[in-house]
Amino acid sequence: MAERITAIEALDHFENSLALEPEKARVEVPVVARFIAFVGNDRQMSEVRASDVARYVKEHLDSSPEHLEPLRSFLAYASRLTFTEENLVPALHLGPNAGGARGRNAGQELGGNAYHVTFDGLKRLEKQIEEEKSRRPEIAQKLHDAMQDKDFRENAPLDAARDEQAHLEARIRDLENRLRNAVIIDEDSKGGRANVGSVVKLLNLKANKEQVITLVSPTEVDPANGKVSVASPIGVAVINHGVGDEVTVNAPSGPMTFRVLEVQG
Repeated sequence: MAERITAIEALDHFENSLALEPEKARVEVPVVARFIAFVGNDRQMSEVRASDVARYVKEHLDSSPEHLEPLRSFLAYASRLTFTEENLVPALHLGPNAGGARGRNAGQELGGNAYHVTFDGLKRLEKQIEEEKSRRPEIAQKLHDAMQDKDFRENAPLDAARDEQAHLEARIRDLENRLRNAVIIDEDSKGGRANVGSVVKLLNLKANKEQVITLVSPTEVDPANGKVSVASPIGVAVINHGVGDEVTVNAPSGPMTFRVLEVQG
């Protein structure tokens, strides 16, 4: 099932994903914006069909084939994040390896760099990036103030400000890289097996006690609400397993065996 998001909102997400490649964004975003205007800014991306893409290419891109790559890039991104009901890249007729894989297959397409996340996690990731970038003026002011001391050889405030700036920029690059490689695994691609976004009911076979967890990306962890990272011991054990499977969790206190009773989403 596709996420409910308008075409113009999908364009905003795509533009954010290109933050590490400003020159690429400068070239590609205007091209994609024309396609978005064609299908309708407020139209749900889930309603956009291959026939819409084919018609746009035929009516607007016959004389500008270089515009196919930005559109391919956008449609592949939209597919990975399940903004569309299906992969629309094939409608561009660029060959079998043009991209746009969904779910687990997207990890292979991205060379193993896929960052699996829920849709709520994607929005939270973008908010994190915005918040981190908002700290830049504050640190720039610290640098400015510290540099008023002309003795740079022993200027602890300046060193501290530079370290803080380097840490901030590294954090922003890391978050932006996650956004660029974001993949949302939809329910269809999971095939009934647990993955990011799944709510899983487990039975502790030794204690005969049930528990319910929600598998999320490492940045979405919230133990109080049962949100467990797929990178945690229990997440690693449960991921890609279905109802009836028995899994062993290598917990700090020792191995624990669970049976998967239910997988939702």
